[in-house]
Amino acid sequence: MMKKQTETWRPFMGKMVWLIVMIVFAGPGALNAADLGHARGTQWATCLKWSVANPSWTGSPLDVMATVMFTHQPTCEKRTTEIYYDGATNWAFRFTGTKQGVWTFVCASDDPDLDGHAGKVTIEPNPDASAHGFLKNFNEKWGWQGTENAFVPQLIMWDYLVGNNNPKVFHENPALIDDRIREFLGAHGFSGFHVSVVGGRWFNLDATSDKVESTMTDPDPRTFEALELLIAKVHASGGFVHIWCWGDDQRSQTPRSLAGGIQGPIDLRLQRYIAARLGPMPGWSMGYGFDLDEWVTAAQLKAWRDNMHRHMGWHHFLGGRPAGPNQGTDHTRDAPWNHGLDYSSYEHHRPSYEVYVASLRAVPGQPVLSEDRFRIRRSPYPEKDYSQDRARRGLYHSTMAGGVANIWGIDPELSSGGVFPNKEQIQTYAMFFDKKRRFLADMQPANRLSHDPETRVLQSPSTKSLVLYREDTNSIHVDLTGFPGPQPALAIDTRKPYAEIDLGELQPQDHPIKLATVSDWVVAIGHFR
Repeated sequence: MMKKQTETWRPFMGKMVWLIVMIVFAGPGALNAADLGHARGTQWATCLKWSVANPSWTGSPLDVMATVMFTHQPTCEKRTTEIYYDGATNWAFRFTGTKQGVWTFVCASDDPDLDGHAGKVTIEPNPDASAHGFLKNFNEKWGWQGTENAFVPQLIMWDYLVGNNNPKVFHENPALIDDRIREFLGAHGFSGFHVSVVGGRWFNLDATSDKVESTMTDPDPRTFEALELLIAKVHASGGFVHIWCWGDDQRSQTPRSLAGGIQGPIDLRLQRYIAARLGPMPGWSMGYGFDLDEWVTAAQLKAWRDNMHRHMGWHHFLGGRPAGPNQGTDHTRDAPWNHGLDYSSYEHHRPSYEVYVASLRAVPGQPVLSEDRFRIRRSPYPEKDYSQDRARRGLYHSTMAGGVANIWGIDPELSSGGVFPNKEQIQTYAMFFDKKRRFLADMQPANRLSHDPETRVLQSPSTKSLVLYREDTNSIHVDLTGFPGPQPALAIDTRKPYAEIDLGELQPQDHPIKLATVSDWVVAIGHFR
């Protein structure tokens, strides 16, 4: 018999996420394929789940292999995902619709209880016009499917906000996640969260540390429940979660400690499980860990990336940072590490505007995450850590360079709950670029349009719009010669809460723009739509 159950998740952050669960009870020893019926969902924001009973399995349930192929009828686009063990005698699979219309699906497996089940899904338009799907890129820029907007990921360290990196802290704790979303995606304006080093807790949520033990074998479903809750809520709120799968080998946070080591049977089992459970969910990316040059080769990292993609039906950005460059603009030693990965990653220490520009040019057409954590803290590394002013300026430097992602944090010992005391300045940055949509997919540095050597310029060829940025000044020069007529302009003092200062219309000529006080200024010129 077949039983259909629909579970509605409660609303949060002004949006609703629906999870539709269809459960098939095949009955003891039943070998006949079941009709799983006709489900419905909405584009991008509905994660659908089916659960199929499989009482006849033998051996490890985590090694039973089964796939589901979804076919979009109007276009014949296909997506293949895997069925994963879901406890007791249940196996499950998930789907998120990237295209509207009817999708048909069929299960395939050597296990007869998981073979041949079939059904349909109709994906309706998402009622939320601002809903977005999976992360994508516009050449070197990060972006969102659905809205097709480019943006610069500015992430906040999750462990600083909740006290540690244990997913148990937020497992079955939606109120905690809601609170952190309101504060850090809402009041601050960050793009999402960085979850540091899952490590051994992939296998045991109750572990007292993230250390990987040689006795660990099976993924812990509770760890995935915690990450799924966080990812779903953050994505519905407009952001994403970047996860470090592993950490540092000196601290035994890596798959080298597992039986069989890197790409051994335990490691590969975990990769399949991550791909099956998290793969259909939008709103996350993953880095392999940190200090990778000490314990993994570029070829091993590439093999991990390729294997994960073989098992996922949806694209997610996978990468991992090399050893540097810590200083300077020369990326020739580290760039080859990133070839064949989904994003370029570097361990910059206090990167300047010039370093950000060089990182984007090192592997053309590939988005960049500067994947050291930029922290305000008391530490033995004062030469690499930040102040609030450095962090604020870093947001603009990484954006004006062309859009490099970063990870930020302030130690809760210095500020309760990891809240930035200057959060209104961070919100000003987010309002200017994100909320007002002034970072466009075709924008490129165009510093030639200013005679000021310290003025940074971004230009959109398609809209003829400009963004100018200069620090410690009360004037900015721009040459609008050749622009098509007068252009509206406004200025924002980046050290203050967001407030637009109307500069009127600028004629197509040289302009020395005079500003009220000496500060760090950002100026928008032209129409951005």
